[in-house]
Amino acid sequence: MPDIPVPARRRQILPRRVLALSLPNLALDRQAALAAAAGDDQAARDWRHGPAACHVSGPRGPVLTAISQTARDQGVRPGMTLAEARARLSAIRLVPADPRGDRHLLARLADMADRFSPAVALDGGRGLLLDITGVAHLFGGEAALAARAAQLLSRQGRLTIRTAIAPGPLAASVLARHRQPSLIITPDGADAAAALAHAVGPLPIEAIVEDHPQAVQGLARLGIRRIDALNALPRQSVAERFGPDVIAALDRLYGRMADPLHPRRPPAAVEARISWAEPIGRAEDIAAATASLVDRLAGDLATAGLGARQLLLSAHIVDGAVRSAELGLAMASRDPVHLMRLLAERLDRIDPGLGIEVMVLSAPRVQRLGVADRALPGLVSGALPGLISCALPGLSGRGQAVPAGQPVAIAALIDRIDARLGSGRVRAVQIDAAVLPEAVARLVSATGQAIGLDNLPTRAPAALDGPHRPTAPRPPRLLPRPEPVTVIAALPDDPPAQLRWRGRLHRVRLADGPERLHGPWWQMPGQVPGQVPGQVTETRDYYRIETWDGDRLWVFRAGTAPGLGADIPPAGTEEPGWFVHGIFP
Repeated sequence: MPDIPVPARRRQILPRRVLALSLPNLALDRQAALAAAAGDDQAARDWRHGPAACHVSGPRGPVLTAISQTARDQGVRPGMTLAEARARLSAIRLVPADPRGDRHLLARLADMADRFSPAVALDGGRGLLLDITGVAHLFGGEAALAARAAQLLSRQGRLTIRTAIAPGPLAASVLARHRQPSLIITPDGADAAAALAHAVGPLPIEAIVEDHPQAVQGLARLGIRRIDALNALPRQSVAERFGPDVIAALDRLYGRMADPLHPRRPPAAVEARISWAEPIGRAEDIAAATASLVDRLAGDLATAGLGARQLLLSAHIVDGAVRSAELGLAMASRDPVHLMRLLAERLDRIDPGLGIEVMVLSAPRVQRLGVADRALPGLVSGALPGLISCALPGLSGRGQAVPAGQPVAIAALIDRIDARLGSGRVRAVQIDAAVLPEAVARLVSATGQAIGLDNLPTRAPAALDGPHRPTAPRPPRLLPRPEPVTVIAALPDDPPAQLRWRGRLHRVRLADGPERLHGPWWQMPGQVPGQVPGQVTETRDYYRIETWDGDRLWVFRAGTAPGLGADIPPAGTEEPGWFVHGIFP
């Protein structure tokens, strides 16, 4: 029966809405929270209501960065040195700034904000930007969403938060940082442009071009200090005198130019979420919610013709914490039974705490998938003999080969082992574009490999599969690291006549070579994986030798031997060394 085309649903284009959460006193509020946690109530009060500031190193000594409002009212300004600040205000409380700790706190707040929007961006180091287009009705409207987000984030240390909603990221950020009261909502619809112009017009010019202080000073000398006054000037004259960035910022603010939002994480290709008015905490409720999310995600994947290669389940707790469970799949799948079986192995790791109010299931990595290969069982039985190794506890990482001809699909088996024992336990061999033998093959996570029905290998990978085809046979057994040996040769360029390896003296019966291998020209000694410390390995001469005892070894000389066709190394350099690198059967 021929396929019946499904008509595409017409999407309703919604006006863009961006919520800005400004944290003007992030560094100071964090210092106050640290003082309160340490039991120093007086210091906490000073950080919140008294004169206080943080400082960083500057060319003239430490300079102030974050400053409390009380200190500002008494003449302390950013950029002042500590001596200048103490001269104006001797009772000011000062500590070194901690940008790393501030960024960590901001990242934690962004994780909490994921429950309100699938796209959360950092507004520099001063706040967050959330794309709330089409999601505000889930939280009772834009005003309720903004109030709820501010309340949740402010509980993490009594943070000062200002909010604003506007059609673009720059407009929302500017309104949140420079307008009072805290909540400014620019209405959407026909009067959005007029309302936006009325809201941002009285704001200072440095709100949009703070990275161009010379332009701000030049405009101030002309008496232009407000955004609406700048917008009334001839565009060509402003661009010629103060640069095109000023006009670009103005156009982004008023919506005349695209103002993209850059989420801190790439948006997932497919995502499903559930929220509750009353939080849940029972294991049965969490499992039922996960099953519902899986069904919805599988349906969306089927509609898009995709299969999931990675799943991320996030549970947002009432107190703001986020519990996550992440897993990868060896083969793209949208089979809800298989996906639920994998997630069920990780549900016990999600602590509901005070209760879960939002659960999100996303597929960060997807792969195009046809109709015929949407389910895993029975598709690739025994298709990967000898390819997969499993790092089970107690095996010291050596792994055990999965027997060929398993009745269960290999991909499904990989997924279940990886979900139960942890990510990275199942590994696969990957062939890289390398010349040196120890860098040709490496073990990687099997769930990170792009395995599909169109590229399933029918045998274990070999070095011959790489782009650099060897000109001589390779040993099936390669030592973990080349082992040094003592060699006696008739001439420097000759193969070994005898060698001492592992405490035994081996006399050479037959030798074949050399095969010269060079490392990549852009790598210096010490950068090659598996390189022996202190040895020059850009040039290696490999020999296949057979001893009188029947041992067949693969040995190489590191560096160029002085002799025919080679320059004598300068004094003080190390002589070329010999190593055993592999064993032939």
